[in-house]
Amino acid sequence: MVAGVAVAALLAGCSSAPDQPAPSSSTTVTPTPSRTPALPAVRSYVALGDSFTAGPGLAALGAGGELCLRSDHNWPSLLAQRLDATSFTDVSCAGATTHDVLHQAGGPVGARPQIAAVRAGTDLVTVGIGGNDGNLFASLISACTGGQGACAPFSRDSAPRILHQTVSDIATVLDDVRAKAPKATVLLVGYLRIMPDSGTCPTIGIPAADTAAVAAAEEALDQALADAARNAGVPYVSMRKASRGHDACAGARAWTNGRTVRDADGIAFHPRLAGMQAVARAVAAELAD
Repeated sequence: MVAGVAVAALLAGCSSAPDQPAPSSSTTVTPTPSRTPALPAVRSYVALGDSFTAGPGLAALGAGGELCLRSDHNWPSLLAQRLDATSFTDVSCAGATTHDVLHQAGGPVGARPQIAAVRAGTDLVTVGIGGNDGNLFASLISACTGGQGACAPFSRDSAPRILHQTVSDIATVLDDVRAKAPKATVLLVGYLRIMPDSGTCPTIGIPAADTAAVAAAEEALDQALADAARNAGVPYVSMRKASRGHDACAGARAWTNGRTVRDADGIAFHPRLAGMQAVARAVAAELAD
């Protein structure tokens, strides 16, 4: 994807969820003897989330994943393989918000809420949500790539207001998931870094003077997710520390894209396959503890 259209793709990906029904990717996985003994046996795994979970732009859309740009190379799919999960249902969707997890999406027909995939017998649920609430991601990138001096004010003033509500909304999602599947292990999973802590690079297209403001907003989102998980009594798998040095400026070591991308390796400002693999490893490590 060329730089001129990459940001537009991001803004489209971070808009509201599709108005048409979005079927889940649901598969029955045949167990193999290769499951790591330290990992728990999982019969029924359900993944909820937005585009950082769904994996738009990665090779191979999962069954029924076209409307949600959901790849079967995303981190929940990789995790399900590691776990040898007997049943795996992925309802993550590009553009999803906490509202879309719990409520019917808009439109003439509407899409089922993601939480409908969770059953009483589900024994693992992962949740990766929050970055689209209040249009946070799209507004941040728009403010910080426009060159109009809007980046620092957005990060300083608007982002904290959005995240204050996001903490409550994510905690509600986690509470409702636990109510539907009281015996399940529920994990909230964070976002990979896009920005380095300092400096910039051409692939990001954000002035060096604004890098700190974007990094601060990413840090604030990570803290908001940690607060929501703590409020709900759910473990939080932060990717903030693990992805240091793997931001979009890291070249071959990058786990996320900037404005320009390689074919079948994610869309602009979203995870690459290497990033999805890293998240799958981190969640597996949390489950093995």
